[in-house]
Amino acid sequence: MIYEIKIKTKDGFVDPQGVHTCSDISSVGIKDITSVKYFAVYRITGSIDGKQAEIIGKELLSDKITEDYSVKEYEDLKDKKLEKNSIEVWFKHGVTDTVSESVVKAIKDLGIKEELTVKTGKKYLLTGKNIDENKLKKIATGLLANTLIQEYLIK
Repeated sequence: MIYEIKIKTKDGFVDPQGVHTCSDISSVGIKDITSVKYFAVYRITGSIDGKQAEIIGKELLSDKITEDYSVKEYEDLKDKKLEKNSIEVWFKHGVTDTVSESVVKAIKDLGIKEELTVKTGKKYLLTGKNIDENKLKKIATGLLANTLIQEYLIK
């Protein structure tokens, strides 16, 4: 089973990564983007169940005061639907992801001993006018993804 845990800043708190990314987008000449929401995303593959994924999201990956988490379950990533005006950035297969290695160790420290793999990603949800695939691709390749080691998904 595949679980995707998404971490977002709670309403009422400033999303510093989103604010910074929106400013960066404006500085490269794309003026139609009015806001960006940032999410840290963790894709966990292995023989854990939904209850364990919830524990990982709540106890390990999110800050109870400033962040919310959500868990989605997939049998196959082909079932995943991207949100409109979103960009996701993930490390390419074979690239060392040190954060994921730390998360795997921390999950074991929680007492979850099942074999699993973790992949870390970033998701950006953009709002504004005239957002099209060309702008999303320019933002992804010009600012958000190092295409030598990362892949990106846009919609």
